[in-house]
Amino acid sequence: MASAIKGFSMFSRYGRGFGIVGPILGEDSPLNVPNSLFGILFYFLQFVLGQRHTVNAVWSLIIMSVLSLIGCVYLAYILTFVLHDACVVCVTTYIVNILLFIVNVLKLNVVKSIAVKKSK
Repeated sequence: MASAIKGFSMFSRYGRGFGIVGPILGEDSPLNVPNSLFGILFYFLQFVLGQRHTVNAVWSLIIMSVLSLIGCVYLAYILTFVLHDACVVCVTTYIVNILLFIVNVLKLNVVKSIAVKKSK
């Protein structure tokens, strides 16, 4: 396995805006930022909303997790079939996002059961 430098560095087409923001909205778009900034925002929101124990907050976590998994599938495809590369950091991130999704679904079940008990 190699590193993410070849395919997803901020200087690569796929390292900014997932390689799709620039062609659609323009290279100068404020959304065409390095993918790492999207990741920082995602994990920050997961942390902040993870402190909330409401059904709405957990649904937000799950929706964000699903979006991250879609992004993981897309980036894994690009890494494997377009760039013909492998990356330990990338695969680790994919695993972390899968685990976050599982934890968020489990948390939803717990929060719902607590809400049912409180309503009785």
